[in-house]
Amino acid sequence: MKVLVVDDEPRHLRGMLRLINHLRPDAQVIVTKDGIDALELVRSDRPDVVFTDIRMPNMDGLTFLQQLKKEGLHTKVVMVSAYNLFEYAQTAVRHGAYDYLLKPVEAEKIEDVLRRIEQELVTESMQNLEAEELKQRLDLTSSAYSNRLLLTWLNGSSTTLERNELKSYDWLQGGGVVIFSELRIRRDSNENYDNAYFLRSLEQGWSAIGESITIPLNVLQEDGFQAVTIIRTPPLTPGHRHHIRIIVSALSSEWANVGQLTHGIGPECKFLLEEASQAYRVAQTVNKYNFHDCWKGILFQDELRPSHKLLTLDTERLFEALQGNDADIAIEMCRVAFEQLSDGGHTNPLLMKENASLILMKVKSRIRDIVDKKVGSLLTNTAMMHIQACGSNTELLALLEVSLQKVHAALKQAKLDKTEIIVTSCLSWIHERLKEDLTLERAAEHFFFNPSYFSTLIKSRTGKTFSDHVTEARMRQAKVLLAANKLRIYEISAECGYQDTKYFCRVFKKHNGMSPEAYRHTSLPQRSSEE
Repeated sequence: MKVLVVDDEPRHLRGMLRLINHLRPDAQVIVTKDGIDALELVRSDRPDVVFTDIRMPNMDGLTFLQQLKKEGLHTKVVMVSAYNLFEYAQTAVRHGAYDYLLKPVEAEKIEDVLRRIEQELVTESMQNLEAEELKQRLDLTSSAYSNRLLLTWLNGSSTTLERNELKSYDWLQGGGVVIFSELRIRRDSNENYDNAYFLRSLEQGWSAIGESITIPLNVLQEDGFQAVTIIRTPPLTPGHRHHIRIIVSALSSEWANVGQLTHGIGPECKFLLEEASQAYRVAQTVNKYNFHDCWKGILFQDELRPSHKLLTLDTERLFEALQGNDADIAIEMCRVAFEQLSDGGHTNPLLMKENASLILMKVKSRIRDIVDKKVGSLLTNTAMMHIQACGSNTELLALLEVSLQKVHAALKQAKLDKTEIIVTSCLSWIHERLKEDLTLERAAEHFFFNPSYFSTLIKSRTGKTFSDHVTEARMRQAKVLLAANKLRIYEISAECGYQDTKYFCRVFKKHNGMSPEAYRHTSLPQRSSEE
């Protein structure tokens, strides 16, 4: 509690100060000897209660009380007087005095006054709080009703009664513009989002153009928030448009940590009440073209022109590029084709998405029997869901790039796997035909390859030539037969595909460091121990 004591007699002033401090140790007590000073203190410090003498120099207590009433300064004034005159008390009460006490003031009476004032202050505080809450609820109800009324009108579904009510909105009687705004929240954004603050931010920004009101179009959703602003303004000059772009730049910077903010500006309205509904629908459509990053988040209705561009991408050439060594070639083909399709930002974003999805589905069809089915499922998921949810052309191209890189990697792995199978089959084929005339040309023909390519394939995968593999296989077979000691050397030579025994012996010695006969004798002790 804050208490002001006013008395021109020092003895009475000190006595009242000590008494109040004793009764209310936590109270803040200020004192003055003059009515004029007391008035200034009430204006500046707003005490809860004033104990004032009646007879004082410069300004007496009754004049002080009258001035408080005149200025609307609501504080509880207790008159303290040494004069037990009925007319004093009557005048004081008439001018709003809370109570009238006689000097010398008894502690019990001061305690009673302070207690009653404290109770009233608590009651008044609760009443003020309830009144403020009620005002806020009424404001919210009024705002919600107004928003619903305006949205119904903008959507073209208002009743005659509602349209008549809108005629009372003075700011709708003139001309202006309608702006559709959308905030697409980034998935990685950790910023706290307040949609009420976002609406205020828009309305304050656009108010620099003219009298404006911003209406929310949906509740906060996972990926974004939309609003429409109606601005009463004279016809837009180039200067106005420049100013709008400055406002957009400031708003985009303010919300950059939350997500991407875009705006579609509808056609100018000569009469908002009659034309704003159509302008709203146009602004909503125009904003969709902010999908193209070239517009930098703001597009005026008259800047958009029809486009009849078609996608010029040869899917066969694209598939050939994906089978090559560098995925960037295929990615660049897509980038160039979609840049041409965008037609400088005038192509419908739906067409961009449809073509991107179609490309991925065609690629999926081509790789269906070549790569793992998981890659096909990934392409389907990207085409049907992720691409449709794209908020910008940059995001669309990024999805295409990632998808094509995965297809390229899968085709490369499939190619490696196929090569591995061919090489393994070739080595088995060699082993099964050691006695035959094994040539590179014969093997290539068997596996349907060009001899030169087949030779390179074998060497790249194993590090050895076809001839090396034939020789190694024959030498392994020769060692097995020599160790068995059941055939003569010339017979072993023939079993291993060598018709010339001397040539066989030279090859064996070069490969194993000893003659076939020596190898046989070396392997005999080992064979005997094993038996």
